[in-house]
Amino acid sequence: MRLIILDDDPVYRMGVRAAAESDSAIAVVAEQSLPEWRPGRKPPALAELVAQSDVVLVGGPSPARLARTVRLLTSDAQRLPALDAQQARQRAGPVARVLVASDDGNTAAVVSVVRSGAMGYVMKSVSARTLLRSVHLLAEGGAAFGAGVAEGLRGGLGMLPQLPSRLAFPNLTERERDILELLALGWENKRIARRLVLAEKTVRNHITGLFRKLEVPDRNAAMMRARAVGIGVEQKAAEV
Repeated sequence: MRLIILDDDPVYRMGVRAAAESDSAIAVVAEQSLPEWRPGRKPPALAELVAQSDVVLVGGPSPARLARTVRLLTSDAQRLPALDAQQARQRAGPVARVLVASDDGNTAAVVSVVRSGAMGYVMKSVSARTLLRSVHLLAEGGAAFGAGVAEGLRGGLGMLPQLPSRLAFPNLTERERDILELLALGWENKRIARRLVLAEKTVRNHITGLFRKLEVPDRNAAMMRARAVGIGVEQKAAEV
């Protein structure tokens, strides 16, 4: 998979490049500072690079600038000026899959970049393993939201666009996905077991696997990550 690294901090870029180059499946095709642009126009050189990439990692301290950069990368503003990022993706064909890395995990920062079109958001402090796993998830058509941004996502649930569960966690099995959807509704193991006609011990084993794949420590954290991408949110509203 082909990765572009955009960040004004050369030390961070160097660290990401070193991590990416340790993964034989990833090729870094470009590394540069965040782009400057004129309203409504992508820099030609950047547009060409983006067209050749699978994932663009965008990092920086300013949520506003991160959001502008994500919009630049995920929409064709020059050709479709009246469309928002989601409509542009639907009508203009494939665009960059953007993973944001930031030190800011509050609600406003997370929501602003996700609404701008980012498919992933992790804290800069995450391990190289977690960062590379996020890159892989986006390249495979999924989304990746680090545990470190869960609070921000929880605070902005009503503002976030819905992400299909199969896009959000493509590494889950069908059974794990079924269990996660019920867990996100706040169901206990016994109730989940009855619904899915499974032994309660089997449900516990699946939930342990879920924690490992989602990189979360407990049920509450797993529930938060699921609801952050829309899993369990609409069902919960219907149940109340």
